[in-house]
Amino acid sequence: MIITITLNPAIDRRMRLDHVINLNHLNRTAESVREPGGKGITVTRAINVLGGDSVAIGFCGGQNGRIIKDMMTSMNIMHDFVDVAGQSRVNIQIIEPDGQHTEFNEPGPQISDHDFLRLIEKMETYLDDKNIFVVSGSLPPKFQMAQYRKLLKTVKKAGCRLIVDAAGDVLREALAFEPDFVKPSLFELAEFVGEEPTADPETVVARTRQMLEAGAQAVCVSMAHEGSVFVSKHHHEALYVNSEPKIEDCGSIGTGDAMVGAIANSLAKGFDIYELAKYAVAMGRACARLPGTEMASLKKVYEVYETVKLYVV
Repeated sequence: MIITITLNPAIDRRMRLDHVINLNHLNRTAESVREPGGKGITVTRAINVLGGDSVAIGFCGGQNGRIIKDMMTSMNIMHDFVDVAGQSRVNIQIIEPDGQHTEFNEPGPQISDHDFLRLIEKMETYLDDKNIFVVSGSLPPKFQMAQYRKLLKTVKKAGCRLIVDAAGDVLREALAFEPDFVKPSLFELAEFVGEEPTADPETVVARTRQMLEAGAQAVCVSMAHEGSVFVSKHHHEALYVNSEPKIEDCGSIGTGDAMVGAIANSLAKGFDIYELAKYAVAMGRACARLPGTEMASLKKVYEVYETVKLYVV
């Protein structure tokens, strides 16, 4: 089973306009859609599409939290959240006709020490060394780094595999626990090495190996329509993977989370690095064709999979 941990879930509200945003004036939406959000929840949704076995855990607060759980139940997605005081956040995405999108993300509720311990107790239900944990997304307001470290330590001490999708200081903290996979974006990788972003595959590979030296067992760097790079301590070849022809984004978000879902599902199924990389890119590129965090169907994923090209760097 794959357990995704979303510490700061949200209701993702996507509003589409049929005109450019008119600042300081009334704007009427052509479409408004609500979906359960937060990176870990999106990962679970992707695993569900791929036919994997997953459950989403984390914190849910107030009426918004109940709405998130109700939406997931209606999608036939397993969840086991800790209920907390306060309101889970609402994230708003406004999409203009040309695909440009503007996002507004709320901070979410603060988590008490007692609630954090309740999450650790809930995690113990799933601490089977055959299980995979995915920890991704932002931290709640004033969430202590010591708590984040305890969460990761709990997973690794039980012998479970760990996938982390994080950035900045949170990513650096996670690398100390030797995660089985991390998935930075091109910009998150650049921040990690202290250099300017570049999509040159050879440069990306060289930078990614610094993450291996810092503790990661394997790394996927997502570069939007420029493809992805995969490196692993257990495989001497670095891989550059993309679909042909390249697929431009449709103002979408969550494609990286969809890739993480495919990576987790591939690890659970025992795929080698080649198949894992192809499925991850196919899932991400199929979802990139869709608005917001909408998930591609398995049929669409397979269609893109047939176009995926893999090169050794």
